[in-house]
Order: sequence, then structure tokens, then C-alpha cells
Amino acid sequence: MATTGKTAQDRDFLRRTQSALAVQRKICAQPAETAERVFEDLLAVSRDTAFGHEHGLRAVRTPAQWRDAVPIRRYDELAPYVGRQFAGERRVLTTDDPYAFLRTSGSTGRAKLVPTTTHWRRAYRGPALYAQWGLYFEQLGTEHYDGDEVLDLSWEPAPPRDQVGGFPVYGITERPVPDDPGDWDPPWRAESWFARDTQPAGMDTLLYRKLLRLAHRGLRLIVSVNPSKIVSLAEALRENAERLLRELHDGRSTEADPTLARRLTVAFDRADGRPLLTDLWPRLSLLVCWNSASAALYRPWLSRLAPGVATLPFSTTGTEGIVTLPVDDHPSAGPLAVDQGHFEFVPWSELDDGRPLPADSPTLTYDELDTGADYRLVMSQANGLYRYDVGDVYRVVGTVGSTPRLEFLGRAGFQSSFTGEKLTESDIQTAVIRVLGSAIVDHPHFTGIPVWDTPPFYTVAVEWAGAYETLDPQDVAGRIDAVLQEVNVEYADKRRSGRLRPVRVAPLVPGAFRKVAERRFSQGAAGAQIKHHWLQKDAAFHDTLRELGLVRPGPAGE
Repeated sequence: MATTGKTAQDRDFLRRTQSALAVQRKICAQPAETAERVFEDLLAVSRDTAFGHEHGLRAVRTPAQWRDAVPIRRYDELAPYVGRQFAGERRVLTTDDPYAFLRTSGSTGRAKLVPTTTHWRRAYRGPALYAQWGLYFEQLGTEHYDGDEVLDLSWEPAPPRDQVGGFPVYGITERPVPDDPGDWDPPWRAESWFARDTQPAGMDTLLYRKLLRLAHRGLRLIVSVNPSKIVSLAEALRENAERLLRELHDGRSTEADPTLARRLTVAFDRADGRPLLTDLWPRLSLLVCWNSASAALYRPWLSRLAPGVATLPFSTTGTEGIVTLPVDDHPSAGPLAVDQGHFEFVPWSELDDGRPLPADSPTLTYDELDTGADYRLVMSQANGLYRYDVGDVYRVVGTVGSTPRLEFLGRAGFQSSFTGEKLTESDIQTAVIRVLGSAIVDHPHFTGIPVWDTPPFYTVAVEWAGAYETLDPQDVAGRIDAVLQEVNVEYADKRRSGRLRPVRVAPLVPGAFRKVAERRFSQGAAGAQIKHHWLQKDAAFHDTLRELGLVRPGPAGE
């Protein structure tokens, strides 16, 4: 298979990533000037807009005045401005009107539509992507990009799925390839393995096609936002090993390469027919993906699928904006990307149940944070999300130069996200109530439990008594799964792609939750600390149910 080669374009691309990384490191050393420049840019794009007129932004000159003029808001409170953009009104939030909207799920599962503008992409998002890829190439010691070494799973080129108000709408990881050279423009955009498959297929088939197209190459780097996709790639290799060898030998779906097929046959035989990513690509040196919060559960799994291969974090990136950018080999945390937005912080404790922050909450700036402390993020971006209560929690784990190093802890309140589904307590509660009836709220005898597997899934544990005795737990599980897909667009996407398995129901004996509470109390927990959660942090609660014999026997219980 032909490679891109050391063309001038490839050399320019590599130099651009290296330059962007160098700039990012200088910013970390002395962030104040950049933070001031970003704030001035926010004022420039917002002053002469409907939002700017309504909030008196012409009189704003300082961050303190910005805080006084603009209240902290969640997306639902900003949504009316977005609605005005869809209605055709110009200069609503930004002087540079949006050309598209990015779709993501809200804290209650309702879809959020985030404006994206040419200025935001060119001045903010694009340069950030070059900087983080500069780190990955540096870690590999890449001096010349030759087209053989990269598998980019961080986004899939795709046309917009739908239109709203005449604007294209798409996801941040499934978006069109930009035509703007000022935006992120990697040389592999024209590669066959990167192109969108025109034939409909499930995720496993699409990943197998990438394996087949890249089997000939000396791959060194795999980059994904979620670690689940790398795990799925490894599973696709294991499940299709014989097919891959056959097609490489015969050349039915790719260029025939009997020599490669023979080499891989030997390597796969050594692996007892369950090959690892390093059996296919012996030069594989680096995996990149999220490595904090729920994604950290994947670390041991990745080390087994690609032994000896280093891992680095992907930027802490949401649809709304980038918060941290990695600049060194820290495994899970990066410095605050002060060049990406104006950031404010509110001290956080575990008593925070995730409710919206008060509009006038006192905030701290990045240079007022304490190492070891946790904070909720308030973010202002040049895409029009001003003083946006993101709902995310970060811990300061150190500094890079004069910039705090932040590790993402998760959402304020309880939420689970194996693969980016961002399932909330509200999602679980809504689904169970719809299926089992509102009477269940009178006694909180159910909870959602994230279960680590390949792929992961959720178990809904329910005290199974009374009217429920006549119900089929498997049928109930299917209906709960259907409602979750309805109320949470990200969960639906992960279910369709096979990154999450269907919900299971674990019927419990009556009084199960009370017995768990009694156990915690006997172990010394204060009564005020024993609270019911509609969604557990991890599978430890399921282990407790089993240990206490609270899961009813039979196929439905396990």
C-alpha cells in the first residue's frame, strides 16, 4: 500500500505541531499575558451583539466587571440565545455568526447545540489540536512524518446528520473534514483508512476494515478520545484474526501480501490465536486517550492489550471547549489551557449534588487555586458560551510553570461515563420511573450500577417484590434501556455503536437497600452520610449486594 511520503506538506504539518507545542509550553511558563489576550478577545466578539447590549458589555474592561455584568448560567439558560441564532437573527452571541452547531447531551440528557464559528475554530480549537499532536510526535521521536505511523480514532469524517434552522448539526467526534487550512488539517485526512466507509456496518466491522487497511504499516501511535475505542479495536483483532490472515494472504479485500500473512501467522500462533495489538504492529509505542475519572478503569485493560506500550492523555475536551492540554508525560492530567478560554473556579466538595451554581457564586481565577483542592469549572468561550456552568469537577494536582495542572474528576453529582455516555442519576431515575411507575419514587429501592466488561454495561438493581413479581426482569431491562436511549443522546450513540451492552436488571430481595445502610452504619458511617444514590460510582455496590446475599437467585439475578 502506498504511503503519503515525506512531502513538503507532511514536513510543514510536523513543523506546525512542533511549533504549537512550543508555544503551549511558553504559555504554561508565563500564562498571564495570554490570559489577558483571551479575555480581551472575548470582549471583542461579544460587545457588539444582542447579548453584549443586554449585559452592558461596552462598559466592561476587567474580569471583575465581567463577573458583575454576566451571571453564571447553565446551558438551559443560554439556550434561548441559541434559539435566536436558529431563527436567523445575526450577531446574537458573537460578532462572527456560527456556521454550524455541535451536538452533545445536557446534564438531564437533553441535547445541547453548541455554536461553532470560524474565529473559534481558527483561533482556539485548531491550534490546540496541533499542540497536543506535537507532544505525541515528540514522545515518539518523530523527525519526519511518513504516513505509516498514525491511527487516528479521535474523530470520524462524516457529513452532518441533520439540519436545524438551516444550520448543519453534527457531533465533535463525527464531523465533516474542514476545507479551512487554518483549522486542524492532518495529512491523513485523505488516507483510505481514515475516509468514511460508504457501506453501512457496525462498529466492529468498521474497526476491522481499519485493521485490514493498516496491517501493512509500521504503526507506532493510536489516538482516541475514549479508551473504549482502543479496546474495541483490540477485540476486533482477536475476533477476526483468522479472517485477517486469510484476506492478507489471498488479497480479496486488500493488496495481497503472503509474506506479511506468514509473519502474522507465527505471531498470532504465539498468542494462542488471541493476538494483541503489538502482535499486529510490533513498533506500536504510544496509546493516547482519556486517562482520568471513569476512563482510568481502562488503564489495566490497555496494558494487557498492548503490553509495554506507553499511554498519554488526550486533551480534556468537551464539545463546548478545551480545558486542559497535555505538554509532558504526565499520565492523566494536563495544564489548564489558558489560551482556550476565560476560566473561573468554584470550590467543590462531595456534598455538591450537581445542582446549578447560583448565578452570583464567588469564583477564583486560575492563579488563585490550591494544589490538592477540587473545583467546579465556569468557562467563557469565544463561541458564545459565556460564564457557562460546565458542571465538571477538577482537582489541582500540581503546576506546570505558573499554570495549574488539572485532573478531571467527573461531573458534579453522580454520573457515570465509560465511553462518553455521561449517564446521570436523573437518566436512571427517569427510565425506571417510566417503566415501573411513579409509585416507585415513594421508596427508593433501585439504583444503577456501572459494570466493567468488554464492552461495559449498566445493571439496574431493584427490590423485586409485590406487583413486580409478575414482571419479566429481562423485559423490564429492555424497556429501561430503550428509555435511557430516548433521554440521553450520548447513551443512545454508544449503544448503537456497540460500545455499551444493553442494560441488565438485578432483582433484589425486599429490604435490600435498608440492609446495606445498616451494614454501613455498623461499620461506623454517620447517619447523615448514608444516602441513597440512583447511580453508583462503580461496581463495588454490586459486590456488596452479592456479599450480603441480597441478589435473588436465578438467571435474572446474575
